[in-house]
Amino acid sequence: MPVANAMFRSPLWNHLGGSAAGKLQRVPSNAQPIFAATKRFIPCNKRFNATVASSQPQRVDQDGPFDRRGGSPRAWQSTAKPDHFLSSDALRHPLPKFEDSAFSTSRSLRYEGGELKIHDEIENRSIRIPGQWLRDNCACSQCRNTDTAQRQINVLKGDINTTISNVHLQDSQNGQVTVTFSDGHQSAYSAQALLNRRSKDVTRGRTGVVPIKLWTADIASARPAVQYTDVKDGTGMSELLQKIRTFGFCVVEEMPATPEATESLLNSIGPIRNTHYGGFYDFTSDLTMKDTAYTSEFLEPHTDNTYFTEPAGIQALHMLSHTQGSGGESSLTDGFNAATQLFVEDREAYLTLSEVGVYAHASGNEGITIQPSQALPVLNHDSEEGFLNQVRWNNADRAGIAADFDIVEKWYAAAEKFDRLLSDKSNQHWFQLKPGQTLLFDNWRVLHGRNEFTGKRRMCGGYINRDDFISKYRVTNMSKEQLEVSTVSG
Repeated sequence: MPVANAMFRSPLWNHLGGSAAGKLQRVPSNAQPIFAATKRFIPCNKRFNATVASSQPQRVDQDGPFDRRGGSPRAWQSTAKPDHFLSSDALRHPLPKFEDSAFSTSRSLRYEGGELKIHDEIENRSIRIPGQWLRDNCACSQCRNTDTAQRQINVLKGDINTTISNVHLQDSQNGQVTVTFSDGHQSAYSAQALLNRRSKDVTRGRTGVVPIKLWTADIASARPAVQYTDVKDGTGMSELLQKIRTFGFCVVEEMPATPEATESLLNSIGPIRNTHYGGFYDFTSDLTMKDTAYTSEFLEPHTDNTYFTEPAGIQALHMLSHTQGSGGESSLTDGFNAATQLFVEDREAYLTLSEVGVYAHASGNEGITIQPSQALPVLNHDSEEGFLNQVRWNNADRAGIAADFDIVEKWYAAAEKFDRLLSDKSNQHWFQLKPGQTLLFDNWRVLHGRNEFTGKRRMCGGYINRDDFISKYRVTNMSKEQLEVSTVSG
C-alpha cells in the first residue's frame, strides 16, 4: 500500500509519478498523457502580474521534479516533500496518480521513551504518534458507539488522560498494537492502520476516487451500460456506480419506459434532490419552468446547477416518448478529458480557469434568484493531492467574474480555449435517447447538451446529491474493512 504520511512521503519523484522505467516521459500526441503536477504555482492575487514561465507549453514533463532543465534543487534531496505540503496552496493538475509503491515496507512502529513512533529506515527518522490522537481514535465500546460509530468521548476537554504508560507490539509492521494509558484504559489498533493512516488508498477511499478513463467521441463503440434487471436485483448496482465513477456516465438499458420505474431506480441510489424545479421531474418542452432545458432549443455542452454552491452529483434523464417530430439528439462531453487537453495545450489557461472565481445564477422563475455562496472557478481540485475533481461550466447561467478587468481578459482567453475543446465534435459523444434507456452521468465531470427538435418529447429524471452518490458507490464497491479505515479513522 503506498505511503502518504505527511512526514514520511516518498520523494517528490514518487508522489508526482514516474514511469515503470523510473523516469518521467514525454508522451506521444496520440497517447493518453501521464502528468506531473506543475511545480510552478503562484497564488491567485499575484500570478497574473507574472510572465509565462515557459515557452514550451506542449512539454508534458515541464517543471517535473527531476527535470535537469530547470527543476527545483529541493527535489533532489531525499527528504523532499511535494510542494503542496510545503505551501498552503495546492498544486493543480488534471488526473490522480495510482502508481504502486513499496515505500511502506521501510516503515515500522517503535515504542521508545514512553512514546509510540513510526520509524522510517530510508529517511532514518521517526515521528511520534500523539497520545491524544490515539485516545481520540480508540474504537472500544466505551469510546465509540458500536451501532453508530460515533465518538462518545471528548479529548478536547482536558479531563481524559492521554499519557501513554505502555505499548505492546505483536509485530512492528503487522498485527495488533495495544496501548495502555496512565489511567489504565487500553486501546487496540491495527499496525497497518497506523502506518498507512495517510496512505493514498485510505485518503482516496474516503471520497471514492478511482482510476478514471478519459474518452472522446470514440466511446460510442463501447458505451458503458448495464441491464435494468441486474440493477434492480442488486447485483448490478456496484457495476453501475463503478462505471459512472470510471467513465463519468452509464446507460441503464431495457427498463420500463415509465416515470415510476425511473424514480424507483434513482431512489435505489440515493434520495432525489429537491430544488426550485421540484424533486423528480416529469415534463414536456412547454417552458413550464423558466429554463431553456424546458424548450426545444439547441443546448450547448454544460453542467447543471452551477448556480448552487454544491451542484448535483448525478443527473438522470429518461426520454419516455417523442411524437410528431424529430431531432433532439443528446451529446455528452468528458470535461476531465477537455481539461486534460487544455493542461497540455496551455498550462497558463488551465491555471487561470482553476483560480478565477465565477458566479452563476438561476433567475427565470418568479421569487427565485439563486447564486452560489461564493465565486467558484471552472476547474476545482482536490485540496490534498491537487487533482481535478469538478468542472463547473454553463455559459447560459454564467454571471459575474470575480476579478478585475485585466484578469477578466485573461479569463476570457482561457475560457475560449476550453470552450473550443468542449465544442470539438471529436470530443463529443452524440446519440439518440430512446424510451427504456435511462442515462445517468456525473454532473461534476460530464457535460451534456442537446440538438433542437420538433414535436413533443416527454422526459423524466432527477438529481442525486454528490455525497449520496459517493456513499452508495463506497458501500457497493468497498469492503467493510476498507470502509471502516477510510471513514472513522482519524
